[in-house]
Amino acid sequence: MSAPNLHNALLRPPIIQILRAAGFHATRPSVLDTVADLAGRYMMILASFAADHAANAHPSDPIPGLEDIYQALQDAGALRPQLREWEEDWQGSEDMRGLDAFISWFTGPANHEIRRIAGFVPSEGDMVDTEAAVEKEDFLTALKKKHSKTGEESRYAGTVLGKSADEHPIVIEGGVPSIQEWGSQIRSRAPYMLENDSSGISSAPSNLSDGEGMDV
Repeated sequence: MSAPNLHNALLRPPIIQILRAAGFHATRPSVLDTVADLAGRYMMILASFAADHAANAHPSDPIPGLEDIYQALQDAGALRPQLREWEEDWQGSEDMRGLDAFISWFTGPANHEIRRIAGFVPSEGDMVDTEAAVEKEDFLTALKKKHSKTGEESRYAGTVLGKSADEHPIVIEGGVPSIQEWGSQIRSRAPYMLENDSSGISSAPSNLSDGEGMDV
């Protein structure tokens, strides 16, 4: 499975849960794929905006921070209503209505219903004995355990579904221990190879180098 198809497949279950939390109980596969594609494109826009702000604000350490995420949300139109910068300067205060509305949604009943549908919040009538019982696994973790006979994460190490694999040197057959040393050997041989190439080039015949006697 190619990377785009895999990412779309992983995005479908959360989209289904969000649609169900919004009151939709059925949809066509083409509609679901379209909504998942729109959500994926929007996430890519947010990520690219955050990366651009991080690269401009602190190029020595271009890892997006909270301020970069905040500016990316503004650029993508996620924080509304929002005054422009010159309007904020004219009024002498920062407009926080968009951020307050986003926080209200994040902590409000709409997101709570999404979390309930996803299984992170107990529904009415569920018996919960301890706080630990409330913490449930997401669908991806449960799916990985279902398809893994051993239940270990090592099977998915180094893939998009698991943790990053530990870096290790690549040994090249033929006596060179690593790519770095192979590159050093090639660079050290470069002057010698140039000398051999230049010495092997024969000079032009004297009758061609002399302009006299040539018919123009």
